[in-house]
Amino acid sequence: MKPLCTFLITTTLIVSSFFSAAAQLDGPQRVVVSGGSITEIIYALDEQQRIIGVDSTSVYPASATEKPQIGYVRRISAEGILSLNPDLVLGESDTGPKKVVEQLKQTGINLQILDAHDNFLGIENKIKKIAQLLNVPTKGEQLAQSLQIDRNALAYLLQQASTKPKVLFVLSVRSGQPIVAGADTSANELISAAGGINLAASEITNWKPLSSEAALALNPDVIITMGRHGDDPLPKIEKLAHFKYSNAVKNGQVYSFDGSYLLGMGPRTPQAVVELAHTFYPQTQLPSGYQFRFLQTAQNVTKKQGEL
Repeated sequence: MKPLCTFLITTTLIVSSFFSAAAQLDGPQRVVVSGGSITEIIYALDEQQRIIGVDSTSVYPASATEKPQIGYVRRISAEGILSLNPDLVLGESDTGPKKVVEQLKQTGINLQILDAHDNFLGIENKIKKIAQLLNVPTKGEQLAQSLQIDRNALAYLLQQASTKPKVLFVLSVRSGQPIVAGADTSANELISAAGGINLAASEITNWKPLSSEAALALNPDVIITMGRHGDDPLPKIEKLAHFKYSNAVKNGQVYSFDGSYLLGMGPRTPQAVVELAHTFYPQTQLPSGYQFRFLQTAQNVTKKQGEL
């Protein structure tokens, strides 16, 4: 173990005892977060003053990026975390690497890693869990309940839907090959929740590259790409041989969504799925009085083929 890390572990054992009494009474006051949706939830609970450090995926709200950084969620720094003297380290299930997680456990620090089964239907429970850890359960119940309006709007919209669109979700393009969402991905779950059919789910699991031959055979009606923080990383997807002759490109049905908004499994995700469903079924009507509370991110990134 590095000398600096050994020193920080020893120091943390001393300092953490100082904070433990306050943490027991009022909940932890010095929280380090590894995972963007956790940061988003803490802000939505109006408890952001407790956050003393975040990982690089914590980009919403924008003010979270001004917090001290501990690295990428899967490559966090033990030294960086311990130097902040937290009384709670709260992480997503993919927090890593494992050796760093083990180092943190050895310090006796209050380390809480959320359940690996993070899904669309479990967002409310995730919110309540985080609120309990912060000792603000009432706030957690209220925030969780506020998502019901989006759940109801989604159900209302899907009652009007007819033929399910055939969808592909493109995460990125690497060496000219699109990386798409197969089965066992968050994107697959959300496509289904929004009333679409994920064409790749029957072919592959997880995130995999898609050959041009396979893409031509699938011929999606809609293509969803993932923007990051409002930026569109795939503005030329209609030019790829994989998709240029697809129904999605011919009919101008290629859309970019902000990744943390749609896939984050945080307080905005239920609304994002309503927006996704409305993208699939643009002729449907939202419930009377329903309003999007967060900025919508869907952008049509193609024109109809005749307009290219």
